[in-house]
Amino acid sequence: MKKLKILAATILFLFSTTSAFALGNPENWTFYIDTDFAYYPESKEMVNKNKTHFTPLTGIYSGVEARVTGNAEYKIPTPLGDHWLLNGANVVLGSALEISPVSIKPEARIKFSPVPFLVFSAGAQAGTGWNLLGIQGMSVYKNSSPENYTDSTPFASWFLKWWAQGTFQFDTGAVIPGDWTHVVMLYSYQVYYEKITSAENQQTWNWQCTGDRVNGLKFYQNAIIAYEMPLVLHRAGLMAEADGYYKSSDYRNSKFKGDFITYSINPLFQFKLSEHTTLTTLLTFSTRRSYESLMDNDVPYAEYGNYTSREWYFKRIVLSWNYTF
Repeated sequence: MKKLKILAATILFLFSTTSAFALGNPENWTFYIDTDFAYYPESKEMVNKNKTHFTPLTGIYSGVEARVTGNAEYKIPTPLGDHWLLNGANVVLGSALEISPVSIKPEARIKFSPVPFLVFSAGAQAGTGWNLLGIQGMSVYKNSSPENYTDSTPFASWFLKWWAQGTFQFDTGAVIPGDWTHVVMLYSYQVYYEKITSAENQQTWNWQCTGDRVNGLKFYQNAIIAYEMPLVLHRAGLMAEADGYYKSSDYRNSKFKGDFITYSINPLFQFKLSEHTTLTTLLTFSTRRSYESLMDNDVPYAEYGNYTSREWYFKRIVLSWNYTF
């Protein structure tokens, strides 16, 4: 009953937020589509390493990932005064629908920008997934099952996420006019809680083919510095990320190091192909746990892995295509 109440409240929030801006000035609407594709080369883990290390590529292919997300936003001007810092204050109500081959996930969100360089936002997501040709979109680990990860029932089990975020952003072009004076800087900190309704606390689950996850409170940090140019190559820079659980005790395996922080460094290139179209390319170097030994098949490290050190590896190549109507 508690799970149903949580799900009902989330769905009500999604629809009520969307309907709240169903009417309004058409000029304040923005519609856009994001299409993301990621290619993962093979990089097998090294074992019995007791210090931070880098593991090289061991194969040309490990997997691919793809999704399409439709977005709609409505801006509500909320002037806080005549000062140039405040007269552009606004609230943006948004909704999104993400579709991948193994999942579907709607989202509702709200953003508030009191001044041009600060953005506060919050949102909620409710998604479900299925098995497609052996690819598990949503599953839970049950050690009594020979398949290890057991598929959750689509539209009866749900992935839920609530988040709140603060973002600082600055463009040097705002104080030094010119086509070649734009250095863009951004830093975001997000607190979020995610769960699958078919999983108990400390029970390992898989969402969109990413396992070793549990119900719990997490954080995500994102920092970007990029140079902006009046060329087809519109921006070039570097993005750094950090993500992890606040509490190690969210996992029942104390040797897994549940509060491990995953760091990523991403060279970033954004191409402005037209007034409405951009293409962003990321090369991701990331960290992961290194273990005493490797698990077989789909047995999750979260249940039986013994952490030894941090391992850097080349994770993926990402292409993100954006079209704004």
